Amino acid sequence: MHWLFLPLSLFAAYFLWTGVALLINYTRARQLGLPIIISPINPLNPIWVLSNKRLIPYVEKLPWDLGGFTRYIWIGWSFDDKYHVHEKLGDAFVLVTPGDNEIHICNASTLDEVFSRKDDFPKPTAMYKPLECFGRNVDTVGGKDWQRHRKITTRPFNERNSSLVWIESLRQSQDMLKWWIHHGVKGADSTTEDTVTLALHVLTSAGFGISYSFHHDRTIKPAGHTMSYRDALAIVLADPLVVFLVPHRLLSLRLLPANLRKVGKAIQEYRRYMADMVKRQRLLLTKRDYGTDSLMGALVRASEDAQQTSIIGESSSQGLTDDEIYGNIFIYNLAGHETTANTLGFSILLLAAHPEIQDWLAEEVNHVLGDREGIEEWEYAKAFPRLQRCLALMYESLRLYGPVTAIPKYTETGSQSLLISDRQIVIPRYTFVYCNSIALHCHPRYWGSDSLTWRPTRWMISDNSISSTTYTPNLTSERLMTPTKGSFIPWSEGARVCPGRKFAQVEFVAVMAMLFRNCRVRPALFEGEKPEEARERVLETVRDSKVAVTLQMQHPKRVSLVWTRMRPGAK
Repeated sequence: MHWLFLPLSLFAAYFLWTGVALLINYTRARQLGLPIIISPINPLNPIWVLSNKRLIPYVEKLPWDLGGFTRYIWIGWSFDDKYHVHEKLGDAFVLVTPGDNEIHICNASTLDEVFSRKDDFPKPTAMYKPLECFGRNVDTVGGKDWQRHRKITTRPFNERNSSLVWIESLRQSQDMLKWWIHHGVKGADSTTEDTVTLALHVLTSAGFGISYSFHHDRTIKPAGHTMSYRDALAIVLADPLVVFLVPHRLLSLRLLPANLRKVGKAIQEYRRYMADMVKRQRLLLTKRDYGTDSLMGALVRASEDAQQTSIIGESSSQGLTDDEIYGNIFIYNLAGHETTANTLGFSILLLAAHPEIQDWLAEEVNHVLGDREGIEEWEYAKAFPRLQRCLALMYESLRLYGPVTAIPKYTETGSQSLLISDRQIVIPRYTFVYCNSIALHCHPRYWGSDSLTWRPTRWMISDNSISSTTYTPNLTSERLMTPTKGSFIPWSEGARVCPGRKFAQVEFVAVMAMLFRNCRVRPALFEGEKPEEARERVLETVRDSKVAVTLQMQHPKRVSLVWTRMRPGAK
């Protein structure tokens, strides 16, 4: 039996360490004076992260609610909870774990302060290291390195690029709409798949100057490549956990399953495409040809400008290395692809369940665009700023179904004092501070008694400052409501606010304007199903969402959507 001694000793040592760590962290948490939830499991433990879906059902069955802590230690738990834990425990509570303690906060003014104090509450960059799979980037670095990356990576997001986003979004959504209408009364069940394709194509065009038709022919491959840039990128983005966690060199081993080797091949192709693009942009710069206004071209130009500035000694700034350019390009793709695609998918299904909001949206689109039928006449500078209801629709979908359910910060540099609900507390060093964005976006304190109801009209106010609940005959008197500062943070806030926010907004508004200018959508009915039953099925499909990398519907194909033109012959 001596062979059992070592594993049993390790097992006992682990439990002893867990108990000691919990006791130390519990003692620290008591000093904060906040409500406490104790978890004997570290939510960031890799084994737990990979196995919690299977283990939680068993732990929850423990008597006397001993397994109740599992409600708060899996990724995306706050989407299921909404604001209820804060309704019970208050604006902040401490989750005591064997790792670092976590303070979860749902208070707009407190979180606004957290975001404004970027040096006191920095992003926990160690959590984001897997995102360096193609190189260090603006999402994974801190301090002066972050300032260097941020300065360079924000320059590509400008009005010239927004115009490209607008044009490509209209073109892609026009083709997508034709595809959906083609399905007739049977409807299309590929809504979320198609919005992913659309978002991908907008990225490849406005981001990297490579344009594809909505129905891209996968047999066409550039010389010297085994797959197109679009297909390589699609495969990489479809399996992010594999790309993040598995060493890329291992993915080419023949002993691996075919699906993993396919990802490995896509990674190789994607790297080659990025290297070719950077080389091409630098060649254009030597010829004083600034190419297109794509994100790639602007990023390389900004990096080269910064490098030249540092060479001549005008400042201490520096450009980006090739690997850092690759890393930032990948973050552009990751952050701008699935997030926008999912927001479009959620919004379209919700609109299918709310025909009155479709009419409300179309009223503004037709008012702004008038009799201009061809998309080449839909000028970005004139149309986008006036399509405020489309933006209100986006905001409301992000409020309840935002891709990110919580934003982590970390007291890495030392203890920090913070005002929470009129109480000044001192947060110890090495404590996670989670901004519970879902709770903020759902709390009645900020959004009223119907805070859990999807109602885009809440975002529009007229000159008399009364929220719109019905159509407003005088559209020129409307403007977007400004929510309580710190209560709406889908793109984060402060210095680390998402630089691609305008990119996403322009894309979303253009797609909605195209879809609902002349068309309406409804759920296809099952045999014997009533319209109200179909509507509830759509809403249940939307509610049945979980966080993978971002929040997404688990079974979107349960709903087929029927699209019809309101005016025959309209484009």
